Amino acid sequence: MNLEQTNNQFDYQDLVNKIYQNEEFDFVGIAIQSNNSPHSIKWQFVAGNTNERFRRIVLRSGIGIAGLVIRTGKPFWDNNLIEYEYSNKMYTPIAQNEHLHSAVAVPIIANTGIIIGVLLAGYHSNIEVSNKTAQTLSQYL
Repeated sequence: MNLEQTNNQFDYQDLVNKIYQNEEFDFVGIAIQSNNSPHSIKWQFVAGNTNERFRRIVLRSGIGIAGLVIRTGKPFWDNNLIEYEYSNKMYTPIAQNEHLHSAVAVPIIANTGIIIGVLLAGYHSNIEVSNKTAQTLSQYL
């Protein structure tokens, strides 16, 4: 790990903490895609977590909320995450582990134009998220 990576990681945790403190979200997290093959995706920076299970979640492109956002490069939001079970295509491990009812996620795009991660924020209760919520979250990036 070089100095630039260390500074970026520190900045990401600061960003997560800032969003968690400034907005009304119950959970805020950043998942980063590995540079090395098979380019796994892991939740590395969080605030408002109810447990430490997020550390064991390993995704790939197209799987879970982070995988979907990385694959499509588009924001994602859903107001009924509790309906998805493990066998469902839209199963979202982070939503299950953190008991999120609704969440919004936006891609983190490097200066090179490559999607390197996902910023996600969600609620434990039935607070609705929308495109406006995604825009609010994107303004932090």
